[in-house]
Amino acid sequence: MHKDPCEKCQNAYDYTCYLVDIQIVIIVLGSLLTVGLFSSFGFQIKKMYDNKSTDGISFQMLHLALYNQWSQFINFFMSQFPQVMSCGNTFWKCISNIIPQINSIFCFIGFLIQYLQYLYYQYKEERFSSLFKRNFVLSTIFLCYVSVTLPGLIISGLNYSVCDQTFRTFTLIFAIISMCCAFVQWIPQIVITQKIKNVGSFSIISLCINVPGQLISLITLIMSKDGWSTWIINIVQLILLIYLLILLIRYTYCEPYKTKNQQNGDGVIQQQEYLVENTNTTDLRN
Repeated sequence: MHKDPCEKCQNAYDYTCYLVDIQIVIIVLGSLLTVGLFSSFGFQIKKMYDNKSTDGISFQMLHLALYNQWSQFINFFMSQFPQVMSCGNTFWKCISNIIPQINSIFCFIGFLIQYLQYLYYQYKEERFSSLFKRNFVLSTIFLCYVSVTLPGLIISGLNYSVCDQTFRTFTLIFAIISMCCAFVQWIPQIVITQKIKNVGSFSIISLCINVPGQLISLITLIMSKDGWSTWIINIVQLILLIYLLILLIRYTYCEPYKTKNQQNGDGVIQQQEYLVENTNTTDLRN
């Protein structure tokens, strides 16, 4: 066990004094959120695999999602670094304290799989097109971002931790990066959905699970008394997800139903016009 730089606990190698007693309702909500995340990402990944197409999926959305989730994870990890380190002292109490961090990394992995799927299917469709090359360069830049931040946060956490002002400043920077990405993450997906007026390879079932999951995540963060920089992100994403879900329901169910009724109505009108014309023709003959 590494020595705590802040030496808050009586034993410098014991981090348990950073832990708090988590209410059972928060643990239950966090567990439900974890199950929901697996289900949500599972449906989306499966639909992309079945369609083997990037149709209806925004690469910009996935790219921003990776920056958002990774920066959010870094923010969580840095702001609660001692709680993470306490897993070496008491595992289960530690786990109950870092449920948001665990779900954050699950979100990152889920979006990462979709991101790789997108690049693969885009390559299959377009080969080395200019658009694919641009997306590949963007993915390389993100890989560099991860490669620099991960060892940086671990080394700085072990040597400075949450009692250092510079360390806390970098924590806030990652929170701001995550927040900025979250504010606009779903906008490219909303734009492309409105443009093609079709679901494409986007899973409406996944989004139906994601929306209540986002609400549970927000409740968990607020009850865990995490800082505003973490739960305000969830509020913005919840609003955008609800709007996107409304669009998907509209283009999947409402528009086809409206078109079908319109076609039926046009058919009835044409039939009535045909009967009127026949009646008039008959009258003229008589």
